[in-house]
Amino acid sequence: MWLSGHSNPDYRTINYFRGKRLKDQIQKLFAEVVRLLHDLNYLSLDVQYINGTKIESAANRYTFVWKGAVEKNKAKLETKIEAVLHEIASQIKQDQSALSKDETPKPIDSGELRTRLAALNENVKDIDKPTWKNIKKLEEDYLVRLEKYENQLEILGERNSYSKTDEDAVFMRLKDDHMQNGQFKPAYNTQISTDNQFITHYSIHQTAGDTTTLEEHLSGFEQQYGKQSKEVIADAGYGSEENYEMMEQKQIDAYVKYNYFHKEQKRAQKQNPFLVQNLYYNESENYFVCPMGQKLTHTGQGERKSRNGFISQVDYYEAKRCEGCPLRGMCHKSTGNKKIEINHKLNEYRAKAREMLTSERGLFHRSKRPIEVEAVFGQLKSNNKFSRFTLRKMDKVNIEFGLMSIGHNLRKLAKKAS
Repeated sequence: MWLSGHSNPDYRTINYFRGKRLKDQIQKLFAEVVRLLHDLNYLSLDVQYINGTKIESAANRYTFVWKGAVEKNKAKLETKIEAVLHEIASQIKQDQSALSKDETPKPIDSGELRTRLAALNENVKDIDKPTWKNIKKLEEDYLVRLEKYENQLEILGERNSYSKTDEDAVFMRLKDDHMQNGQFKPAYNTQISTDNQFITHYSIHQTAGDTTTLEEHLSGFEQQYGKQSKEVIADAGYGSEENYEMMEQKQIDAYVKYNYFHKEQKRAQKQNPFLVQNLYYNESENYFVCPMGQKLTHTGQGERKSRNGFISQVDYYEAKRCEGCPLRGMCHKSTGNKKIEINHKLNEYRAKAREMLTSERGLFHRSKRPIEVEAVFGQLKSNNKFSRFTLRKMDKVNIEFGLMSIGHNLRKLAKKAS
């Protein structure tokens, strides 16, 4: 109000400014506010408490497109198209090189179908009624549907779903009530970094899981401030081999949990001799030993590929003879011998993470993390009622969340300064 001299711009002016003028400036404005907070010694930029939350899109909740369904329907349609094309070739009873019966059936795209239809319309003049009907069916029905499926697959890319009314949104399971009952809704996965409950960085993602978002999020932080933080604290959703390796390369002290960090510290887990992590391992000769003293020898190696394309190396081990073992029922339930799969590199990263998380500094960060990021999300989603975006598309969603983050930081500053 003060900046505008108490003028009263209408909602179109405000919306134009928000959606157009801020498009390439919102990240810079947000970073300037964070630098101001840094200069006032409210935060250091050396520590990032990271977590994510899903915020519903403004899209219609029932205009979904699923990749599996599109691929299935497209395959069925291609089969129908091939059948009609061969039927036409049979009906016209003449050699059509593009429609030869001997041609091996293969997936057909809309461009190839258009070419075949053009050849038919040009070369076949006196055709009977059944053939003419088939050509019309291809032109007016099958071609239109094929183009629609191709367009949908192009929009989907690597995603599994999108909404017709917000093509950048992805259907994710959201928690709706205190019992965490929910349903799939179009949403975005928003990631934030906090320090002293100020938001220092944010990023918007189209994947439901947090694991694949960390590298992009940290790279954005580094690009924004020209430096990387010394410490990163996050929950088990980020504890993958890919992320541990990436943070090691960036020389970040990673206080990041892995999926069974808390579970492995329970007495029942520690005293269970049949769990893989409790088996004795002879590193020099590369074999494990089961509770009955039988060796599980190395039988080979394999690879696992993450969504981001990261390749993990795994090793396979197998016991030579489990038949007649009195402990077999407690050890495993497979019909053959006991087999295990081990990712040695990931185990090394987990051991290092366990050491850091249980250190004095790690215990401090673990006690502080829940009141850092979770408190900020609570302020945004509960107190400020920001549980659903009002804008659509990734660039505008980025603007809206940036404005909410700036507002949060300014409110926090005003509170601390008062």
